[in-house]
Amino acid sequence: MDVARGRIRRLLAPALVLAAAVAAAGCAGDTGEPARGGDRTLTMWTFKKSHAEALTTAAAQFTKETGIAVKVEAVTPDDVFVSKVQSAAQTGGLPDVLEVHSGGEDLEMGASGLLQDIRDDVTDAWRQRLLPTTRESGVLTRQRIDQAAADSPFKNATAGQRFSVPFTAGAFGIVYAHKDKLEAAGLDPDTPPKTWEDLLDALKATTARDPRQGGLALGLKVSQTGFNWIYQPLAHSYLGRDRFHAMWAKGAAQGFASPEGVETLELYSRLTPYWMPGATTLGIDEADIAFAQGKAAFDVGGTFTLAFLAQNGVSPATLLTFPVPPPAEGVNKEISMSPLALTGLGLTATAKDRAAAVRWIGWLTSPVGAGAVARKSLDLPAIDLGAQAESLVGPDLAAMQKFFSGPPAGAYDAADVSFQPSDYDQVKPGDVMVRLSPLGELTPGQAGAELDKAMASMWKATG
Repeated sequence: MDVARGRIRRLLAPALVLAAAVAAAGCAGDTGEPARGGDRTLTMWTFKKSHAEALTTAAAQFTKETGIAVKVEAVTPDDVFVSKVQSAAQTGGLPDVLEVHSGGEDLEMGASGLLQDIRDDVTDAWRQRLLPTTRESGVLTRQRIDQAAADSPFKNATAGQRFSVPFTAGAFGIVYAHKDKLEAAGLDPDTPPKTWEDLLDALKATTARDPRQGGLALGLKVSQTGFNWIYQPLAHSYLGRDRFHAMWAKGAAQGFASPEGVETLELYSRLTPYWMPGATTLGIDEADIAFAQGKAAFDVGGTFTLAFLAQNGVSPATLLTFPVPPPAEGVNKEISMSPLALTGLGLTATAKDRAAAVRWIGWLTSPVGAGAVARKSLDLPAIDLGAQAESLVGPDLAAMQKFFSGPPAGAYDAADVSFQPSDYDQVKPGDVMVRLSPLGELTPGQAGAELDKAMASMWKATG
Protein backbone atom coordinates (compact mmCIF):
# COMPACT_ATOMS: atom_id res chain seq x y z
CA MET A 1 0.00 0.00 0.00
CA ASP A 2 1.40 3.33 -1.10
CA VAL A 3 -0.06 5.73 1.45
CA ALA A 4 2.18 5.62 4.48
CA ARG A 5 1.72 8.44 6.98
CA GLY A 6 1.66 11.15 4.37
CA ARG A 7 5.32 10.47 3.91
CA ILE A 8 4.11 8.76 0.72
CA ARG A 9 6.62 6.45 -0.89
CA ARG A 10 8.53 8.10 -3.74
CA LEU A 11 10.39 6.47 -6.56
CA LEU A 12 13.81 7.75 -7.37
CA ALA A 13 15.00 9.64 -10.42
CA PRO A 14 15.16 7.81 -13.76
CA ALA A 15 17.39 4.76 -13.71
CA LEU A 16 19.86 6.13 -16.23
CA VAL A 17 20.69 9.02 -13.92
CA LEU A 18 21.24 6.68 -10.99
CA ALA A 19 23.25 4.23 -13.06
CA ALA A 20 25.52 7.03 -14.19
CA ALA A 21 25.92 8.20 -10.62
CA VAL A 22 26.93 4.74 -9.48
CA ALA A 23 29.38 4.44 -12.32
CA ALA A 24 30.97 7.69 -11.24
CA ALA A 25 31.16 6.48 -7.67
CA GLY A 26 32.73 3.25 -8.82
CA CYS A 27 35.53 5.21 -10.44
CA ALA A 28 36.43 6.71 -7.10
CA GLY A 29 38.46 3.67 -6.23
CA ASP A 30 36.50 2.10 -3.35
CA THR A 31 37.44 -1.52 -2.90
CA GLY A 32 34.94 -2.48 -0.24
CA GLU A 33 37.83 -3.51 2.01
CA PRO A 34 38.01 -2.61 5.71
CA ALA A 35 39.67 0.66 6.60
CA ARG A 36 43.33 0.26 7.44
CA GLY A 37 44.49 0.45 11.01
CA GLY A 38 42.42 -0.10 14.10
CA ASP A 39 39.83 2.62 13.43
CA ARG A 40 36.64 1.04 12.09
CA THR A 41 33.99 3.71 11.65
CA LEU A 42 30.80 3.32 9.64
CA THR A 43 28.49 6.01 8.33
CA MET A 44 24.72 5.72 8.01
CA TRP A 45 21.95 7.95 6.70
CA THR A 46 18.26 7.80 7.54
CA PHE A 47 15.32 9.90 6.35
CA LYS A 48 13.67 9.72 9.81
CA LYS A 49 14.86 12.17 12.46
CA SER A 50 13.38 10.10 15.29
CA HIS A 51 15.30 7.08 14.05
CA ALA A 52 18.58 9.00 13.96
CA GLU A 53 18.37 9.74 17.66
CA ALA A 54 17.49 6.14 18.48
CA LEU A 55 20.16 4.77 16.14
CA THR A 56 22.82 6.99 17.68
CA THR A 57 21.96 5.68 21.13
CA ALA A 58 21.98 2.10 19.86
CA ALA A 59 25.28 2.67 18.06
CA ALA A 60 26.99 3.45 21.36
CA GLN A 61 25.95 0.02 22.63
CA PHE A 62 27.09 -1.60 19.37
CA THR A 63 30.48 0.09 19.66
CA LYS A 64 30.96 -1.23 23.19
CA GLU A 65 30.23 -4.75 21.97
CA THR A 66 32.23 -4.71 18.73
CA GLY A 67 34.66 -1.79 18.73
CA ILE A 68 33.04 -0.55 15.51
CA ALA A 69 31.90 3.07 15.64
CA VAL A 70 28.87 4.32 13.71
CA LYS A 71 28.08 7.90 12.75
CA VAL A 72 24.36 8.36 12.05
CA GLU A 73 22.94 11.32 10.14
CA ALA A 74 19.30 12.23 9.57
CA VAL A 75 18.59 13.72 6.16
CA THR A 76 15.09 15.15 6.02
CA PRO A 77 12.56 15.57 4.52
CA ASP A 78 12.24 12.69 2.09
CA ASP A 79 12.92 14.61 -1.10
CA VAL A 80 16.09 16.09 0.40
CA PHE A 81 17.19 12.57 1.38
CA VAL A 82 16.76 11.31 -2.19
CA SER A 83 18.55 14.34 -3.63
CA LYS A 84 21.48 13.92 -1.26
CA VAL A 85 21.79 10.21 -2.08
CA GLN A 86 21.90 11.02 -5.79
CA SER A 87 24.50 13.75 -5.32
CA ALA A 88 26.62 11.57 -3.06
CA ALA A 89 26.55 8.76 -5.61
CA GLN A 90 27.98 11.11 -8.23
CA THR A 91 30.81 12.26 -5.97
CA GLY A 92 31.63 8.97 -4.27
CA GLY A 93 30.30 10.27 -0.98
CA LEU A 94 27.68 7.66 -0.12
CA PRO A 95 27.56 6.38 3.46
CA ASP A 96 28.05 2.70 4.22
CA VAL A 97 24.43 2.00 5.20
CA LEU A 98 21.11 3.57 4.21
CA GLU A 99 17.70 3.27 5.83
CA VAL A 100 15.18 3.41 2.99
CA HIS A 101 11.50 2.78 2.30
CA SER A 102 10.79 -0.92 1.86
CA GLY A 103 9.10 -2.51 -1.11
CA GLY A 104 9.94 0.17 -3.66
CA GLU A 105 12.75 2.57 -2.92
CA ASP A 106 15.10 -0.20 -1.76
CA LEU A 107 14.50 -2.20 -4.94
CA GLU A 108 14.92 0.85 -7.19
CA MET A 109 18.20 1.74 -5.52
CA GLY A 110 19.45 -1.82 -5.68
CA ALA A 111 18.51 -2.41 -9.29
CA SER A 112 20.15 0.91 -10.18
CA GLY A 113 23.40 -0.15 -8.49
CA LEU A 114 23.30 2.05 -5.41
CA LEU A 115 22.76 -0.85 -3.00
CA GLN A 116 24.58 -4.18 -2.94
CA ASP A 117 22.96 -7.58 -3.27
CA ILE A 118 23.19 -9.05 0.25
CA ARG A 119 21.26 -12.29 -0.26
CA ASP A 120 24.30 -14.41 0.61
CA ASP A 121 24.80 -12.48 3.84
CA VAL A 122 21.23 -12.92 5.08
CA THR A 123 21.29 -16.50 6.32
CA ASP A 124 18.26 -18.67 7.07
CA ALA A 125 18.77 -18.05 10.79
CA TRP A 126 18.75 -14.30 10.14
CA ARG A 127 15.54 -14.57 8.06
CA GLN A 128 13.82 -16.61 10.74
CA ARG A 129 14.06 -13.84 13.31
CA LEU A 130 12.12 -11.50 11.01
CA LEU A 131 8.33 -11.29 11.16
CA PRO A 132 7.06 -13.85 8.61
CA THR A 133 5.21 -11.39 6.38
CA THR A 134 8.27 -9.14 6.12
CA ARG A 135 10.93 -11.74 5.32
CA GLU A 136 10.87 -11.28 1.56
CA SER A 137 10.72 -7.51 1.65
CA GLY A 138 13.80 -6.14 -0.06
CA VAL A 139 13.98 -9.13 -2.42
CA LEU A 140 13.40 -8.47 -6.12
CA THR A 141 10.89 -10.91 -7.57
CA ARG A 142 10.41 -12.24 -11.08
CA GLN A 143 6.90 -10.77 -11.07
CA ARG A 144 8.27 -7.32 -10.24
CA ILE A 145 10.75 -7.57 -13.10
CA ASP A 146 8.17 -8.83 -15.60
CA GLN A 147 5.68 -6.09 -14.73
CA ALA A 148 8.26 -3.29 -14.91
CA ALA A 149 8.39 -0.85 -17.81
CA ALA A 150 10.91 -1.53 -20.55
CA ASP A 151 13.23 1.23 -19.33
CA SER A 152 13.04 0.23 -15.66
CA PRO A 153 16.30 -0.63 -13.88
CA PHE A 154 14.57 -3.85 -12.82
CA LYS A 155 15.10 -5.19 -16.34
CA ASN A 156 18.86 -5.27 -15.67
CA ALA A 157 18.54 -6.98 -12.29
CA THR A 158 18.07 -10.63 -11.32
CA ALA A 159 15.16 -12.20 -9.49
CA GLY A 160 16.17 -13.21 -5.98
CA GLN A 161 18.57 -10.34 -5.36
CA ARG A 162 18.14 -8.86 -1.88
CA PHE A 163 18.80 -5.15 -1.55
CA SER A 164 17.63 -4.53 2.01
CA VAL A 165 16.74 -6.23 5.28
CA PRO A 166 13.44 -5.24 6.94
CA PHE A 167 14.06 -2.87 9.84
CA THR A 168 10.73 -1.41 10.93
CA ALA A 169 7.28 -2.86 10.36
CA GLY A 170 3.73 -1.85 10.95
CA ALA A 171 0.10 -2.13 10.00
CA PHE A 172 -2.68 0.20 8.98
CA GLY A 173 -6.12 0.34 10.54
CA ILE A 174 -5.04 1.20 14.08
CA VAL A 175 -7.33 3.37 16.20
CA TYR A 176 -6.09 5.74 18.91
CA ALA A 177 -8.35 7.28 21.55
CA HIS A 178 -7.69 9.85 24.27
CA LYS A 179 -8.39 8.12 27.58
CA ASP A 180 -9.48 11.34 29.25
CA LYS A 181 -12.14 11.95 26.59
CA LEU A 182 -13.38 8.38 26.94
CA GLU A 183 -13.64 8.75 30.70
CA ALA A 184 -15.41 12.09 30.39
CA ALA A 185 -18.00 10.39 28.17
CA GLY A 186 -18.61 7.68 30.77
CA LEU A 187 -16.61 4.99 28.96
CA ASP A 188 -13.97 2.62 30.31
CA PRO A 189 -10.66 4.20 29.21
CA ASP A 190 -8.79 0.91 29.45
CA THR A 191 -11.11 -1.41 27.51
CA PRO A 192 -11.14 -1.21 23.69
CA PRO A 193 -14.35 -1.73 21.71
CA LYS A 194 -14.82 -5.40 20.79
CA THR A 195 -16.97 -4.78 17.73
CA TRP A 196 -17.53 -2.14 15.07
CA GLU A 197 -20.87 -1.41 16.69
CA ASP A 198 -19.13 -0.85 20.03
CA LEU A 199 -16.80 1.65 18.38
CA LEU A 200 -19.77 3.51 16.88
CA ASP A 201 -21.40 3.61 20.32
CA ALA A 202 -18.19 5.03 21.80
CA LEU A 203 -18.06 7.71 19.10
CA LYS A 204 -21.69 8.54 19.78
CA ALA A 205 -20.86 9.01 23.46
CA THR A 206 -17.77 11.18 22.94
CA THR A 207 -19.44 13.40 20.34
CA ALA A 208 -22.49 13.80 22.59
CA ARG A 209 -20.15 14.87 25.40
CA ASP A 210 -18.17 17.23 23.14
CA PRO A 211 -19.75 17.87 19.71
CA ARG A 212 -16.79 19.93 18.46
CA GLN A 213 -13.87 17.89 19.77
CA GLY A 214 -15.27 14.44 20.46
CA GLY A 215 -15.22 13.00 16.96
CA LEU A 216 -12.95 10.98 14.67
CA ALA A 217 -9.80 12.41 13.06
CA LEU A 218 -8.47 11.18 9.73
CA GLY A 219 -6.71 13.05 6.92
CA LEU A 220 -9.43 12.65 4.30
CA LYS A 221 -7.83 15.28 2.10
CA VAL A 222 -5.81 12.20 1.09
CA SER A 223 -9.04 10.45 0.16
CA GLN A 224 -7.74 6.90 0.10
CA THR A 225 -7.02 6.91 3.83
CA GLY A 226 -10.64 6.17 4.67
CA PHE A 227 -10.85 3.39 2.11
CA ASN A 228 -7.48 1.85 2.96
CA TRP A 229 -7.26 2.26 6.70
CA ILE A 230 -10.86 1.80 7.83
CA TYR A 231 -13.05 0.33 5.10
CA GLN A 232 -10.71 -2.41 3.90
CA PRO A 233 -10.01 -4.02 7.32
CA LEU A 234 -13.70 -3.55 8.18
CA ALA A 235 -14.89 -5.26 4.98
CA HIS A 236 -12.24 -7.97 5.30
CA SER A 237 -13.45 -8.94 8.76
CA TYR A 238 -17.11 -8.76 7.73
CA LEU A 239 -16.79 -10.86 4.56
CA GLY A 240 -13.74 -13.02 5.19
CA ARG A 241 -10.65 -13.02 2.98
CA ASP A 242 -11.93 -14.87 -0.10
CA ARG A 243 -15.19 -12.96 -0.37
CA PHE A 244 -13.33 -9.72 0.29
CA HIS A 245 -10.93 -10.44 -2.57
CA ALA A 246 -13.84 -11.34 -4.86
CA MET A 247 -15.11 -7.75 -4.78
CA TRP A 248 -12.06 -6.71 -6.81
CA ALA A 249 -12.25 -9.56 -9.33
CA LYS A 250 -12.27 -8.84 -13.06
CA GLY A 251 -15.88 -8.76 -14.24
CA ALA A 252 -16.92 -9.31 -10.64
CA ALA A 253 -20.40 -10.66 -10.13
CA GLN A 254 -19.78 -10.26 -6.41
CA GLY A 255 -18.50 -6.71 -6.56
CA PHE A 256 -19.05 -3.72 -4.33
CA ALA A 257 -22.61 -3.28 -5.63
CA SER A 258 -23.55 -6.84 -4.67
CA PRO A 259 -25.83 -7.16 -1.63
CA GLU A 260 -22.94 -8.11 0.65
CA GLY A 261 -20.73 -5.40 -0.82
CA VAL A 262 -23.40 -2.78 -0.13
CA GLU A 263 -23.67 -4.08 3.43
CA THR A 264 -19.98 -3.31 4.00
CA LEU A 265 -20.43 0.18 2.60
CA GLU A 266 -23.46 0.74 4.83
CA LEU A 267 -21.38 -0.26 7.85
CA TYR A 268 -18.71 2.29 6.88
CA SER A 269 -21.30 5.02 6.24
CA ARG A 270 -22.40 4.83 9.88
CA LEU A 271 -19.32 6.96 10.68
CA THR A 272 -20.92 9.99 9.01
CA PRO A 273 -22.17 11.77 12.16
CA TYR A 274 -18.87 11.37 13.96
CA TRP A 275 -16.13 12.84 11.75
CA MET A 276 -14.33 15.80 13.26
CA PRO A 277 -15.15 19.16 11.67
CA GLY A 278 -13.10 19.80 8.53
CA ALA A 279 -11.93 16.19 8.13
CA THR A 280 -11.95 16.44 4.32
CA THR A 281 -9.67 19.50 4.38
CA LEU A 282 -6.92 17.93 6.49
CA GLY A 283 -3.91 15.97 5.30
CA ILE A 284 -2.66 12.96 7.22
CA ASP A 285 -0.19 14.81 9.43
CA GLU A 286 -2.62 17.67 9.96
CA ALA A 287 -5.30 15.29 11.21
CA ASP A 288 -2.86 13.56 13.55
CA ILE A 289 -1.73 16.91 14.91
CA ALA A 290 -5.34 17.97 15.43
CA PHE A 291 -5.91 14.78 17.42
CA ALA A 292 -2.72 15.42 19.41
CA GLN A 293 -4.08 18.87 20.25
CA GLY A 294 -7.29 17.36 21.62
CA LYS A 295 -9.52 18.38 18.71
CA ALA A 296 -10.83 14.82 18.32
CA ALA A 297 -11.39 11.87 20.63
CA PHE A 298 -10.33 9.21 18.11
CA ASP A 299 -7.70 9.02 15.38
CA VAL A 300 -7.02 6.32 12.78
CA GLY A 301 -3.63 5.57 11.27
CA GLY A 302 -1.10 2.82 11.66
CA THR A 303 1.18 1.42 14.31
CA PHE A 304 3.69 4.04 13.17
CA THR A 305 1.28 6.84 14.14
CA LEU A 306 2.24 6.39 17.79
CA ALA A 307 5.72 7.79 17.18
CA PHE A 308 4.31 10.81 15.35
CA LEU A 309 1.83 11.51 18.13
CA ALA A 310 4.60 11.26 20.71
CA GLN A 311 6.65 13.76 18.72
CA ASN A 312 3.68 16.10 18.99
CA GLY A 313 3.44 15.91 22.76
CA VAL A 314 1.14 12.95 23.39
CA SER A 315 2.24 10.40 25.99
CA PRO A 316 1.49 6.82 24.87
CA ALA A 317 0.22 6.14 28.38
CA THR A 318 -2.69 8.54 27.79
CA LEU A 319 -3.95 6.62 24.75
CA LEU A 320 -6.11 3.56 24.24
CA THR A 321 -4.93 1.74 21.12
CA PHE A 322 -6.66 -1.03 19.15
CA PRO A 323 -7.23 -2.28 15.58
CA VAL A 324 -10.39 -1.38 13.64
CA PRO A 325 -12.77 -3.84 15.34
CA PRO A 326 -14.81 -6.45 13.42
CA PRO A 327 -18.57 -6.09 12.92
CA ALA A 328 -20.63 -8.22 15.29
CA GLU A 329 -22.16 -10.15 12.38
CA GLY A 330 -18.89 -10.55 10.49
CA VAL A 331 -17.15 -13.75 9.44
CA ASN A 332 -14.05 -12.99 11.50
CA LYS A 333 -14.85 -12.46 15.16
CA GLU A 334 -11.25 -11.58 16.01
CA ILE A 335 -9.10 -9.28 13.97
CA SER A 336 -5.36 -9.16 13.57
CA MET A 337 -3.05 -7.33 11.21
CA SER A 338 -0.35 -8.86 9.04
CA PRO A 339 2.60 -6.49 9.42
CA LEU A 340 4.34 -5.09 6.38
CA ALA A 341 7.90 -3.84 6.23
CA LEU A 342 8.02 -0.05 6.32
CA THR A 343 11.75 0.62 6.16
CA GLY A 344 14.77 -1.49 5.39
CA LEU A 345 18.54 -1.32 5.79
CA GLY A 346 20.72 -1.46 2.71
CA LEU A 347 24.46 -1.74 2.12
CA THR A 348 25.69 0.85 -0.35
CA ALA A 349 27.74 -0.12 -3.38
CA THR A 350 30.72 1.89 -2.10
CA ALA A 351 30.78 0.71 1.52
CA LYS A 352 34.40 0.84 2.67
CA ASP A 353 34.18 -1.86 5.33
CA ARG A 354 31.66 -4.36 4.06
CA ALA A 355 32.06 -6.86 6.88
CA ALA A 356 31.53 -4.20 9.55
CA ALA A 357 28.51 -2.76 7.74
CA VAL A 358 26.86 -6.17 7.41
CA ARG A 359 27.53 -6.75 11.10
CA TRP A 360 25.85 -3.45 11.98
CA ILE A 361 22.79 -4.30 9.86
CA GLY A 362 22.67 -7.73 11.47
CA TRP A 363 22.87 -6.28 14.96
CA LEU A 364 20.11 -3.74 14.24
CA THR A 365 17.86 -6.57 13.09
CA SER A 366 18.56 -8.72 16.15
CA PRO A 367 16.23 -8.64 19.16
CA VAL A 368 18.66 -6.58 21.24
CA GLY A 369 19.50 -4.03 18.54
CA ALA A 370 15.99 -3.74 17.15
CA GLY A 371 14.58 -3.46 20.65
CA ALA A 372 16.97 -0.67 21.57
CA VAL A 373 15.93 1.40 18.55
CA ALA A 374 12.22 0.64 18.92
CA ARG A 375 12.06 1.59 22.60
CA LYS A 376 13.39 5.08 21.86
CA SER A 377 11.79 5.70 18.44
CA LEU A 378 8.38 4.11 19.21
CA ASP A 379 8.41 2.41 15.80
CA LEU A 380 7.81 -1.34 15.83
CA PRO A 381 10.70 -3.49 14.61
CA ALA A 382 10.39 -6.09 11.85
CA ILE A 383 11.69 -8.64 14.35
CA ASP A 384 9.60 -11.28 16.06
CA LEU A 385 10.35 -10.41 19.69
CA GLY A 386 8.04 -13.07 21.12
CA ALA A 387 7.99 -13.29 24.91
CA GLN A 388 10.84 -10.74 25.10
CA ALA A 389 8.73 -7.96 23.60
CA GLU A 390 7.79 -6.06 26.74
CA SER A 391 11.27 -6.21 28.26
CA LEU A 392 12.87 -5.05 25.00
CA VAL A 393 10.48 -2.38 23.73
CA GLY A 394 8.28 -1.50 26.70
CA PRO A 395 4.58 -2.12 27.37
CA ASP A 396 3.11 0.27 24.78
CA LEU A 397 4.87 -1.18 21.74
CA ALA A 398 4.59 -4.73 23.08
CA ALA A 399 0.82 -4.28 23.29
CA MET A 400 0.71 -3.16 19.67
CA GLN A 401 2.84 -6.06 18.47
CA LYS A 402 0.13 -8.35 19.84
CA PHE A 403 -2.05 -7.08 16.99
CA PHE A 404 0.18 -9.18 14.73
CA SER A 405 -0.50 -12.45 16.52
CA GLY A 406 -4.19 -13.17 15.93
CA PRO A 407 -5.71 -16.08 14.00
CA PRO A 408 -4.04 -16.32 10.55
CA ALA A 409 -7.36 -16.90 8.79
CA GLY A 410 -8.64 -13.55 10.01
CA ALA A 411 -5.45 -11.55 9.51
CA TYR A 412 -5.81 -8.50 7.29
CA ASP A 413 -2.77 -8.13 5.03
CA ALA A 414 -2.50 -4.62 3.58
CA ALA A 415 0.52 -5.65 1.53
CA ASP A 416 -1.42 -8.29 -0.41
CA VAL A 417 -2.47 -6.65 -3.68
CA SER A 418 -2.49 -9.85 -5.74
CA PHE A 419 -6.26 -9.64 -6.26
CA GLN A 420 -6.23 -6.05 -7.54
CA PRO A 421 -5.57 -4.72 -11.07
CA SER A 422 -1.84 -4.32 -11.75
CA ASP A 423 -2.27 -0.56 -12.28
CA TYR A 424 -4.63 -0.17 -9.33
CA ASP A 425 -5.19 3.51 -8.51
CA GLN A 426 -6.28 3.77 -4.89
CA VAL A 427 -7.31 7.41 -5.26
CA LYS A 428 -10.35 6.43 -7.35
CA PRO A 429 -12.04 4.30 -4.68
CA GLY A 430 -10.84 6.78 -2.07
CA ASP A 431 -12.72 9.61 -3.76
CA VAL A 432 -15.88 7.49 -3.88
CA MET A 433 -15.64 6.76 -0.16
CA VAL A 434 -15.36 10.45 0.74
CA ARG A 435 -18.52 11.09 -1.28
CA LEU A 436 -20.20 8.30 0.71
CA SER A 437 -18.94 9.52 4.08
CA PRO A 438 -18.61 12.15 5.38
CA LEU A 439 -20.08 14.11 2.44
CA GLY A 440 -23.21 11.96 2.08
CA GLU A 441 -23.41 12.56 -1.68
CA LEU A 442 -23.85 8.83 -2.39
CA THR A 443 -25.91 6.08 -0.83
CA PRO A 444 -24.13 2.78 -0.10
CA GLY A 445 -25.75 1.28 -3.22
CA GLN A 446 -24.63 4.18 -5.41
CA ALA A 447 -21.13 4.02 -3.94
CA GLY A 448 -20.99 0.30 -4.72
CA ALA A 449 -21.90 0.94 -8.35
CA GLU A 450 -19.27 3.69 -8.61
CA LEU A 451 -16.61 1.41 -7.13
CA ASP A 452 -17.46 -1.41 -9.54
CA LYS A 453 -17.25 1.04 -12.41
CA ALA A 454 -13.82 2.23 -11.26
CA MET A 455 -12.53 -1.34 -10.87
CA ALA A 456 -13.85 -2.33 -14.32
CA SER A 457 -12.02 0.62 -15.86
CA MET A 458 -8.74 -0.36 -14.18
CA TRP A 459 -9.08 -4.00 -15.23
CA LYS A 460 -9.76 -2.89 -18.81
CA ALA A 461 -6.59 -0.80 -18.78
CA THR A 462 -4.56 -3.87 -17.81
CA GLY A 463 -5.74 -5.72 -20.90
